[in-house]
Amino acid sequence: MKIKEIKPIHFDIDAKIKAPPSKSYTHRALFVSALAEGRSKIIDPLISDDTNYTITCLKQLGINIKEDSNNEGLIFVIEGSGGNLKEPAAPLYIGNSGTTLRFLMATASLVNGVVTIDGDEEVRKRPVKGLEDSLMKLGIAIDSNRGCPPVRISSNGIIGGETVLEPRESSQYLSALLMTSPYARPSMKIKVTGQVPSSPYVGMTLEVMEKFGVRVQRKDFSDFFISPSKYVGCEYIVEGDFSNSSYFMAVAAISGGKLNIENLNNNSKQADKVFVDILEKMGCEVSWSDKSLTLNGGELKGIDIDMKKSPDIVPTLAVVSAFAKGPTKIYNIETLRFKETDRLSAVANELSKIGCKVEEGNDYLVIIPGKLNGAEIETYKDHRMAMSFAVAGLFIEGIKILDPDCVSKSYPSFWKDFSKICGGIN
Repeated sequence: MKIKEIKPIHFDIDAKIKAPPSKSYTHRALFVSALAEGRSKIIDPLISDDTNYTITCLKQLGINIKEDSNNEGLIFVIEGSGGNLKEPAAPLYIGNSGTTLRFLMATASLVNGVVTIDGDEEVRKRPVKGLEDSLMKLGIAIDSNRGCPPVRISSNGIIGGETVLEPRESSQYLSALLMTSPYARPSMKIKVTGQVPSSPYVGMTLEVMEKFGVRVQRKDFSDFFISPSKYVGCEYIVEGDFSNSSYFMAVAAISGGKLNIENLNNNSKQADKVFVDILEKMGCEVSWSDKSLTLNGGELKGIDIDMKKSPDIVPTLAVVSAFAKGPTKIYNIETLRFKETDRLSAVANELSKIGCKVEEGNDYLVIIPGKLNGAEIETYKDHRMAMSFAVAGLFIEGIKILDPDCVSKSYPSFWKDFSKICGGIN
C-alpha cells in the first residue's frame, strides 16, 4: 500500500491559497442542468472521482456533456433533456460516490424502463432504504440488497403524488426527491418525518433549483409541495468549497499562523462555512474581504458543539481539538456512521493512535488532548480521514498516511496544494 509521510513544519504559516470548487454545488448543478430545457454552462466545476462518476452516468442516460474553457478556467456545457431521459444500455457504475447514488435513484425514476445502479464494495454498504421507501410510495418499483446497492429501478417514466420520507441517515434523500420533483405529475408532496440531518445541504439544493427557475413551496424542512414546472438552462458559477478549505484553516489555527483563502463566499449556504465560526470560538481571529477569508491562529481552547448540520468537517475539527487546551465534545453526529466508512469510529481510532484520550458514544466524541506521537494513519478509503490527519502530521513527528490517493474522491489536487503552503512531503 502506498504511504505518504508528512514532514513537520518549523516555521510560522503565512500563506495564500484559492479554495477548490465546491463538490456539493457541482453535483447539484450537474443533475439540475441535465434535467433542464436548453443549454447550461457550469463554470469552474470540481473535477474529482465523484463528479466524474456523475458525468459518466448522466451521459449513459442520454445527456450531452462537453468540456470547454475560458480565461477563468473549465466549463461544462450541458444540453438539457427537459426531463426526458433514455434507458441506459448497461448498469450505472458510481464507484464510492454516495451523492451520485442517491441523486441518481430519484433521477432514474424519470426513465421509461429499467436502471441498475451499482458501485464498489464500500458504496454497497451505503444505506438508501429511506429514499427507496419514499420512491416506492410514488409508484416506482425498486429492488435493492436490503436497502443498499445494487439498486434496480423500474419506472414508466412518470413520478408523482404524495410521499413520506424519513431522512435519518442522509439529507441527500430529500435533495434527490426535490431535484426530480419539477417533473412530477400531477405534482409532488413530500412529508418529512423526523429531523433532517445536515439540513443546510437541502438549502443548497433549493438554491440551485431556484437558479434554474424552480421555486419550491415548503414549511421549514417538514412539508414540501412542488407543482409541475421545468428547469431552464443557464450559466452557473460554482463557488469555492468550505469543506475542502477546512484543512488549510486547521493548519493556520494550530500553528498560530496566518492564511488567506480566496474564492470563498461569506454569504454561502454551505453547511461547512460554520467551521470559520467554530475556529473563532476556539481562539482564532477571522476577517473577510471580497470573496476572501483571512484566518489568524491563536491559543486554542476546547469546546462543546452540536455538529448535526455539518458532519463532514468533524474529522478536521477533531484533529484541531487534539491541539487545544481542554477537552472537546462533538455531539449529534450519528450520521457519520453512514459515510464512506463508519467515520465516527474511524476518527476515534486514529486520534487514540496519536495520543489522545477519546470517548466514543453512539452519536458523540469526547476528545481529551494528550502527549501526541507519530503513527501510521489508516484512512479507510475515506478522503476526509487522509486530509484531516495530514494536518496533524505538520505538528507531530512520524505521521504516515496510508492510501493517500483516496483524496481524489473529492480533491485530487489536495497534496499539491498542501505542499505549497506547508512544505515538503515524503
